[in-house]
This record gives sequence, C-alpha cells and structure tokens, in this order.
Amino acid sequence: MEALRRQTLRSLLRSSECRRLQDVPAQSRSLASSASLRITRSQTPNAPKVDSTDGAAHKTARKKPAEEPTPLSDFLAPGSSPNAKPVPFSTSTSAAAALADQQPLPFLTIPLGVRNPPVDLTGPRASKQNVASESEATFTERRMQKRKIIVKEATRGYFHDFHAIRSHGGKTWRSPGTLIREDRALYFPDIIGTCLKDRSKTSTTQMLKGNVSILSILTSKISEEHTKSFYQPTLDLYASNPSFRFVQVNLQENTLKAYLVSLFLSSLRTVIPPEFHATYLISSQNLEVERGALGLHNKHVGYTYLIDSDCRIRWAGCGFAEQAEKNALIACTGVLLGRLGETPAGSGAQRRLR
Repeated sequence: MEALRRQTLRSLLRSSECRRLQDVPAQSRSLASSASLRITRSQTPNAPKVDSTDGAAHKTARKKPAEEPTPLSDFLAPGSSPNAKPVPFSTSTSAAAALADQQPLPFLTIPLGVRNPPVDLTGPRASKQNVASESEATFTERRMQKRKIIVKEATRGYFHDFHAIRSHGGKTWRSPGTLIREDRALYFPDIIGTCLKDRSKTSTTQMLKGNVSILSILTSKISEEHTKSFYQPTLDLYASNPSFRFVQVNLQENTLKAYLVSLFLSSLRTVIPPEFHATYLISSQNLEVERGALGLHNKHVGYTYLIDSDCRIRWAGCGFAEQAEKNALIACTGVLLGRLGETPAGSGAQRRLR
C-alpha cells in the first residue's frame, strides 16, 4: 500500500510539472506580442489603438487640430480701431434733455385736438343709443391707437417725463401769436369728472359749449403754476364777461392719486376761489389715446387751451408762459369774445397791446 501511494504521488507531480512547462511558452508569447505592439505604436503615432488584454484592435476617431482664434478685427466696424472706446447703444434721457435745452423751442405749427366733435354723455339728453353709436364708431380706431401707445410706452422709461423737465422746464413748443383758423381747428375731447362745488358728475362739454373758455389741465402743484402764468393776466381782464368761462381740470390718471385727491376736496375748496368751484373738475379719465392729439407730451407740465363756443381749440400753451405768449392769449381771447358780440373788456385789452 505504501508503495502504491508513493507511485500515485509521483505521477501527479509529473503531470503538474508538465502543465507548468506548457504554460510558460504561452505566457512568453503573449508578453512578446504586447511588447511588439508597444514598439510599433511608438514608431507609428497614427496607428489604431489595440487592447493588450485580448489583442483586438479598435479604431477611434482621429482628433482634429485646434482651430486658430478669430482675429479681433473681424468684429470691429469698418474704419474703427481696436483701441477705440465703446459707443453706448443709447444715451440717457437726462443727457438728451440737457442737449435739447441748448436748442431754441419751435412754435406750434399744427392744430391740436380730435377730429370728432365731443359728445356729452352725462347730460339729461344723453341716451343709450347715442352712447352705443359713439362707442361703435370709435372702437376700432381707439383699439389701434392703444396698440401704438403700448409699443411706444414700452420703449420709454418710468422717469422719462421727469428727466425731460431739464429741457426748457418741460416746455416743448411756443404758443402761436395768432388764432388757429376756424376751418383748421380741431375739437377738445369730452372729459368726465367730479365737480368741486357739489361733487356732481359733469363733463367739460357742458362747461365749454356756447362760451369762450380758457381751459387748464393740471396734475401737480408745479403744473398749476405753469397754467397760472398763462391765464392770470387774461383772467384779470375778462373774468366779469358773461361769455367768458374759466375751466380747470385736475387730471389724475393714477388711481391711487385720484383717490387721495378725492379725500381732500374740502381743502381744495379753501384754496380755489368760490367763483371757480362750479368749473373746477376732478377727473381720473384715461387720456392716453388723446394725449398726442392734445400735445400733452409731459405729465408734469401744465397745459392751457383757448376754446371757442363750438369746443374748438383755437390757441394753446404749455409750461411757463413767456411775455409774448401772455399778450397773444389776451389778444386772441378778445377776438373770440368780439365775435360773440361781447367786447366791453376785449377792445380795451387790444388797445393796451398796441
């Protein structure tokens, strides 16, 4: 038994030794092949990569050379240099206003107002049919105008009007020296609001129809001073004339400001003379559509209009009045009153101007 066991062990050792000797050439061959591949790859850099584990070749995409950066001159405008200072896309409103302040103001050369006569929608004769016909006739036109206004407002900053005051104090044109011709004059639109006297709902058409009127649009204390510089000399001369009417429109398009003004009506009554309470109108009506037609270029500036008995705008002024504009308003008011047959103060005023 012992001899048989020894013989079995010898045979097992011999078989394992033979296997070991057979594996040595295979390993040497794989090492030799991997070494030859490394040498070949180092000599030929563009050769495809080969996995050394199984000897299979895998082709990969050739890497593109890095592109040269585009020269700066290709991005510059013709005739400009790389060292030139960048030009801003737009100038500020305040800088533009300061530059415009150095230029003389132009005279008003176009008639102000709307083409359609105003319709009183608050009087006893106003019917639903008239209101419906008025809304249908102007609905499409007003809708197109509102679209244009939205586009225009989108390109203007919130403080545009405030910065524009730097140019001539917000004054954008000079008043004409004579009346606007009757055949070319346009109409003042109907503005609805609250009367200061009794808080009743009224409109400007009720106040203006059949009278020669000076109408002032004010939005703040400074705009009130603007309009006062225009109407005060004329008011001193024609206030007692029965055909003369002085109308003030306190326009507050902002809902919050309109509400605050309505809370202080009692204090307004102490400031405004009692004889003008019946013609003082507080309104929150939106005039964005009519703003351009009326020449209301700045919300912080006061505007003054001379309106005839047919509600046509025959003369207009804005900002602080110059002496020539004061004289022109006195003369034009006297002419319109003279045409109505009421000239007790008008003739004297015209003689003073001469």
